[in-house]
Amino acid sequence: MSECIVIGGGVIGMMTARALHLSGMKVLLLERGSLGGESSWAGGGIISPLYPWRYLESVNRLAQHSKTLYPDLVAQLNDESNLDCELIQSGLLFVGDSEKEQALSWAEQWSENIQPVDGRKSILSIEPVLNDGVDRALWMPDVMQVRNPKIIKALKASFDRLGIAYREHVSVQDIVVQSGRVTGVRVADEVIGADRVIVAGGAWSAGLIDAVQHVDVEPVKGQMIMFKGEPDLIKRIVLSEGHYIIPRRDGRVLAGSTLEKTGFDKTTSEEALQALRETASELVPALGLLPIERQWAGLRPGTENGVPYVCAIDEVEGLYLHTGHYRNGIVLGPASVQLMVELVLNKETFCDASPYKVAATH
Repeated sequence: MSECIVIGGGVIGMMTARALHLSGMKVLLLERGSLGGESSWAGGGIISPLYPWRYLESVNRLAQHSKTLYPDLVAQLNDESNLDCELIQSGLLFVGDSEKEQALSWAEQWSENIQPVDGRKSILSIEPVLNDGVDRALWMPDVMQVRNPKIIKALKASFDRLGIAYREHVSVQDIVVQSGRVTGVRVADEVIGADRVIVAGGAWSAGLIDAVQHVDVEPVKGQMIMFKGEPDLIKRIVLSEGHYIIPRRDGRVLAGSTLEKTGFDKTTSEEALQALRETASELVPALGLLPIERQWAGLRPGTENGVPYVCAIDEVEGLYLHTGHYRNGIVLGPASVQLMVELVLNKETFCDASPYKVAATH
């Protein structure tokens, strides 16, 4: 029997299962589809919240700690998988400076490097291909990115290398609770026993745990497109009015994303494609000449203020919730996982865990 079952094979569930395994715990991960096949695969991989100064301290606390953990984590995954996760320090350029004072105040609080950029010449020295209308910006040179599909592949290879048990295409129907404590989960005609269960099912988490505890997590669809270009056409992540452009090492460029509350519908639309193409091409005119290689959609696990649930469920001993990271699963992941593991192992936590409890106001 496993000591812990992790429900959900996205980046949060996979990182959690791996960390618990490395701590010496016998873990089984269950995934309703393919590992990393939902929002973890679909996101942009920016290792910073978009407009971090707009977020609560609890989100920034996890994001700042994650940034310090990423280089070692990626080095370990690269070694365990023989795959390159493409951790790149691209920097992030915020077009416009309407939030300059707020951003600079945030940067001082968190000891972050944000540089106001004024004038066309200064803009072009950072990103030469931006359109002629961009003459003011905020520049964060230290922001990194990782390539989502590659970190998912590396995590799966790490599972195989380390011998972490997982089962794909297995839907959990019920969490089994007896006398106020979890005893396992029910899948089809089978009950799988465990002393601990962690619900890390992303946008599907509420449906998994609602019989025990109501949580406010809902799917928020994001559509994205990918341009196929040559390497170094654009070198910096660019963010303008909520839309971003992310250059990959091989010349592909991601542009996203929409925010749509349409339930569990993951269909893409021609309207979104054209809107994303137009916005990206306005920022970088050269993108308008490139073919669009792909369009896709993912479902983010949204909470009211973007604060994730990282907590034990007080009413049921041995049951934990690890979800609701919204647009920030990649950036919050390593720190969120550390906090979850510390809670499961009953260790002192690296930060105050109370903001991430179900009972907290999100």
